[in-house]
Amino acid sequence: MKSRLFRYFPHLTCVLAWTLAASSSPVLGKPDVSTSDPLAPPAFDERWYVVMMEDPQSGQFAQCGYMHAITKTVEDQVQSQMKIKFEIRRGTVSVQMTQEQNFVETPEGAPLSFRFVSAIGKDPETLNGTVKDGRVLLVAEQYGREKDRNWYDFDPAIRFPWGQALEQRRHGLAPGTKYTLKSYEPALQKDGALEMHCEVMKREKKEVLGKELELTRIRSILNIGDVSEDGAAAALSNAQIESDVWVSDDFNPAIMTMNMGIMKMKMFETTKEEAMKRGAPPEMFFETFVHTNRTIGKDAKLVELRLRLKKDAPGSVPNLPDTEMQDVERKTARESTVSIARNDWKKARSVKSPAEYPDAVQPMLNASTLCDSKDAKIRRLSKRTVRGKSTPAEKADALRKFASEYITDKNLDVGFATASDVVRNRSGDCSEHAVFLAALCRAAGIPARGVSGIVEVPAPYLERGKSAFGYHMWTQVYIGDEWLDIDAALQQTDCEPNRVALSIMPLGDEGLASAVASLIPLLGRLEIDVVEVKK
Repeated sequence: MKSRLFRYFPHLTCVLAWTLAASSSPVLGKPDVSTSDPLAPPAFDERWYVVMMEDPQSGQFAQCGYMHAITKTVEDQVQSQMKIKFEIRRGTVSVQMTQEQNFVETPEGAPLSFRFVSAIGKDPETLNGTVKDGRVLLVAEQYGREKDRNWYDFDPAIRFPWGQALEQRRHGLAPGTKYTLKSYEPALQKDGALEMHCEVMKREKKEVLGKELELTRIRSILNIGDVSEDGAAAALSNAQIESDVWVSDDFNPAIMTMNMGIMKMKMFETTKEEAMKRGAPPEMFFETFVHTNRTIGKDAKLVELRLRLKKDAPGSVPNLPDTEMQDVERKTARESTVSIARNDWKKARSVKSPAEYPDAVQPMLNASTLCDSKDAKIRRLSKRTVRGKSTPAEKADALRKFASEYITDKNLDVGFATASDVVRNRSGDCSEHAVFLAALCRAAGIPARGVSGIVEVPAPYLERGKSAFGYHMWTQVYIGDEWLDIDAALQQTDCEPNRVALSIMPLGDEGLASAVASLIPLLGRLEIDVVEVKK
């Protein structure tokens, strides 16, 4: 069975592109002709946008999808409907990402409800939200059944597209004007707001729909960092997404750009016919490899790496987590050394199941929307696999082997599927392996979580004589007061010390993309030297 490295950035890109479209530049439309109020919602406003991405190799932007946006008034409610669909390539495989969002607000801009439909795995997931009394009820559905239902705190300053359009109109377009907009994206955080810091820049001439228009540029910084207090928080501190939006005098967005380091996205208004044309999606798999000075190979016991930002890269190296496998020493703001050693599985095999786990570990036993270990089929398979196994280490090893073999369709064309999606479709790359294995372990009573990071790329993916690291995801299990690394995608229980953990992923309801976002500061900006290898 071939192991597959993993690329989950399409999902995050889809989320951030959506946030840019919905938060930074909502569709305002023209006011209802029956009123003289310039802030009155439109009776009906429809717009189409081309989605383009920069090819990292050529530096050229190519069409890879579209966005369709509608704002309309229905009785005493303002409804905003948006759909974004785009495609990228992972080597020879194309990955399509689709997300639809519907917002309902009052004419004054108060949030009422929303519905998100995401095609991330092979079967779409639906998230319904109802805002009431300072809280939001989130109900997740998939396969025609309810998967999760929970209440979360809801920041009263959060605004949906129409409310944000009103805020932008109130601030105006005078150059130098600064303000902050708060939006909501449960994929990044379910109980908090995203902050978009905006500054009005100068007017510029731009061509849109075959006409030269005078548009005002609004520069925005989207803060993804510090949205949670879990293990990803420190790494997230550098995760800021810069975007620019060119708006007309009535605040309708004509052009939007977003910079995610190696990923640059552009959207501009066009006709439906132009927007729906099939483009040439960029290759976003091999381009993210971080090439190194030498290979590590198999059977290493200890490895020392030097991680640093490229000379022309802005910012600093995120604070990486210390784990049982790795010790991190920060040399400067832009360089760290990482020492990686194998886990002691001989010691782990002697550990018996505890009567109870520490409070801090208990959440890693719980089911979540993503890691839905309460799924009947997952529980049945987990129970069958660990039958006759007495220790946590024996159970974890058996579940790892089962997960490696159960996913028979090893592909790169799934964006980011839930464990219940994987157990039914039996397909995916390393993210699906990691989440599925974590769910199996939790169903067996073993605390488990995810890790996003980089791992040495297997030789078949590289030219002869080349060495590199690629972005990857794997699992950790809690045995004997230690978090031990275990990798279903690469078929390793005793993991090779050829990997660096960049962010810990609790796989709970704190929002998956927040941990993925911690990798943004490193995309296309990281250099790695293999300093020492001991075998």
